[in-house]
Amino acid sequence: PLDESKNPYRGLESFEAEHKDLFFGRTEIIDQLEQFVASHSLTVVLGASGSGKSSLVKAGLLPKLQTALT
Repeated sequence: PLDESKNPYRGLESFEAEHKDLFFGRTEIIDQLEQFVASHSLTVVLGASGSGKSSLVKAGLLPKLQTALT
């Protein structure tokens, strides 16, 4: 059932790792970022305010990297 904790629309709040199942539709960019991070010791994610940079990293990239390590 949908409640506030499972709402896929977070407005300007970023998705966190615990929201990874609600953060969908960005598989290609997450895969590209994972490959880039693997070959570059410093990676900077740039974009306009509110464009989803933090969500991409926190709910997309970090959970994927954690899964790869286990």
